[in-house]
Amino acid sequence: MIHHHHTGDCLFAIDYFPACRSGFIAGVMVDAEERVRTSAIGRCAVCGAPAKCLHYDAVTCSGCKNFFRRSLVEGRRYVCAREGLCVISEDNRLFCKACRLAKCFIAGMNANAIQLDSDDSRKKMHVQLSRSRTMVDYRGRCQQIVPPNVIVVEDACNKLIESLLFFENRCNRVRLSTFDPAKEELQHKDIEYLLRTPFRFGDVSKLEIPMNWPSNQVMPRSFEDFALKSPFIKQWFLLDMVLAVEFSKTLGGFQIIPIEEQKEILKTALITNRLFAEAFFSFQVNSDSIVFPDGVKPLDLLKYNFRMTDIYIECFKNVMEPLIRYKPSKQEYVICKAIIALNAECPNISRETSEILDAARKQYTDVLLRLCQRENGDVGGAVRFGNLMGLIQTMHAYGEKFNRLRTLFLLYLRSKLPQRKPSKLAESLFNVA
Repeated sequence: MIHHHHTGDCLFAIDYFPACRSGFIAGVMVDAEERVRTSAIGRCAVCGAPAKCLHYDAVTCSGCKNFFRRSLVEGRRYVCAREGLCVISEDNRLFCKACRLAKCFIAGMNANAIQLDSDDSRKKMHVQLSRSRTMVDYRGRCQQIVPPNVIVVEDACNKLIESLLFFENRCNRVRLSTFDPAKEELQHKDIEYLLRTPFRFGDVSKLEIPMNWPSNQVMPRSFEDFALKSPFIKQWFLLDMVLAVEFSKTLGGFQIIPIEEQKEILKTALITNRLFAEAFFSFQVNSDSIVFPDGVKPLDLLKYNFRMTDIYIECFKNVMEPLIRYKPSKQEYVICKAIIALNAECPNISRETSEILDAARKQYTDVLLRLCQRENGDVGGAVRFGNLMGLIQTMHAYGEKFNRLRTLFLLYLRSKLPQRKPSKLAESLFNVA
């Protein structure tokens, strides 16, 4: 059982930090040495000192919490003597306040989470944050002070996007390899097993890349061939669901909530993100319908075995239309995936979990808006942002359609092959048997 206790600006994290196995805390990717250190309970994301709480949406010690609050509330401005290159650790965190404050933002500390006595105080703090100033540095040079929300927050956004791309590329490396989910018996693993274990694919660089893709495979001509006699057909739906789980596990807001509620969130988001991943890959290879890396198209698999209906066309062909229309970049795509995964509107989760997801989701939507405006200007970026948020809603709608298709397929499977069982992952997530 996971317990969360609020005390002022602090959220205790003692119970849930063993789940933070991926090295991804508050949107920051850390190096290997830091990953080992922060995987233990209570290490400050800023200086590495012991920490037991989330302060302002990041894992930090009380010292860095107080420093961050004091710096922003009092409108302090610092200048680095080493051009922003200082390494911040527990031993030297007092040496450079400028770099310490920068690392607070990069670690994900959120100025909006600071509790203030009045709206006037909050407004004053934001005015201080947005004001450019000049200051004479230690060498006597006149230097413009750029507020943290211009440079430091931009750096934090870049690091968050880099982290998402890192984990997405790791999942893609599995997807584009000869890894076979059936041979690894992933069909016998339930959702709780996947959530409680670290990234199960190990060193992805050692996975073999097939040399014969796309292949010219003969499609099965009967349902029995399709369901039982076609071991050469890779279980792409199963693999893509597992990879969608692995991607969700890397998200800071997702990691810190109870396992039971993680499962509830995945019930609503997993199918959407799995379908989104398949559609984006298909878009990248200029296909007008869903296609898997080995060249197999679901519509080709189904046309010999089922009466083709509109829902099949919707889920495997029409789903491509919004991607072809909006042409999302890979950066935009991974941020949208994170927003989908952090679904705070699903039923059966606590108010506290909903608030955690809301905060994490807002972090990614803010980054998406910043990215859009950086690439397209303020007005064009706002339009682009609206289109991408619309794309997310469209993918949710297609996810719901695929869920109905999945139900129809299971009913057909039971009628044709009652001895054939769905995967443990599907059973544990969707209560099918």
